[in-house]
Amino acid sequence: MGRVLAIVFAAFVMSLVGVGGLRAQESVAQEGDSDQLIAEGLVVYEASCAGCHQAAGTGVSGVFPPLAGNDRAADPAYVSAVVRGGLEGEIEVNGVTYDGVMPGFSSLDDAQVSAVAAYVANLGAPAPPPPAGPDDGAVAGTELPFGVVLLYGLGFVVFLVAAAFVVGPLVVRRREEAGEFSTSQVWLKAGLIVVYFVVATVIVPSAVIEADFLAEPPSFIETLFSSSSTWRTVRDLIGTGVWAAALLLGLWALRRAQRDRVI
Repeated sequence: MGRVLAIVFAAFVMSLVGVGGLRAQESVAQEGDSDQLIAEGLVVYEASCAGCHQAAGTGVSGVFPPLAGNDRAADPAYVSAVVRGGLEGEIEVNGVTYDGVMPGFSSLDDAQVSAVAAYVANLGAPAPPPPAGPDDGAVAGTELPFGVVLLYGLGFVVFLVAAAFVVGPLVVRRREEAGEFSTSQVWLKAGLIVVYFVVATVIVPSAVIEADFLAEPPSFIETLFSSSSTWRTVRDLIGTGVWAAALLLGLWALRRAQRDRVI
């Protein structure tokens, strides 16, 4: 019963951490998407709107109404309708009457109209960063806050401890203690062996080779590796060393487990 309660508690902690992490990720993604939309709207505004309404949205008194500080312009739906269909006739903005004709921009697609409407609605607010270029590896909404990462790590540790508490005795139990291994014990032991060799001899060496700290040679030996191909060979040798060490450790553990009649 104690082991069952432990695994249930670990699953509960993991679920709480998962929900909190997803909510934080959604919040970060929404904020990043909004900034990206406004930044894209700036590009459309400068190309299609700034010539009349001015770069800062101040307009020209009596000729072109201002957009900054304009209550109508703060409504993205209103701005989108005007951009698509144009506007004609008298309007009053901040006590000044304007009577002109604004053509619709049929050349703009829906995404551009939505972007420029979002930008106009935020005129006067601090400008968002420019849109990420094609070489920018960062993707909005994919980076979680440190606190969420820490919670994920804590939940994972709790889960591992609880799992070890539950399945550990089944994995390390010797044949003379168990009499005959049950089918579940056999599969559990085999699964653990497979997981170890996959992680230790495939995933870990690949991660070591591709790690940032091995992207360039350390400064104290940089002069020894004048070409990038030479350093790539060294990185491959390091990865091979990690693979060989993990393989030998696994084989030693299997031999030890066999000798102790654990498997």
